[in-house]
Amino acid sequence: METEALERPADLTIWRTAPASAPLAQPERYETLREAIQAAAGALSDPAKQPWIITEEGEILSPNWIRTYLN
Repeated sequence: METEALERPADLTIWRTAPASAPLAQPERYETLREAIQAAAGALSDPAKQPWIITEEGEILSPNWIRTYLN
């Protein structure tokens, strides 16, 4: 991934793996991909949450991609 891509907007959606009692996931817009990744990092600590990011270019970043990037 290009370094400049980290400064472009991105959408973070946190899907819940728990039963359907949780509300539907809604994407949240971040001004930078860097901010979206940091917000996703907090969700990764909860096994019932699965963060997915869609970049401005339309690239889909899975929870495994996010974990790998953070490590």
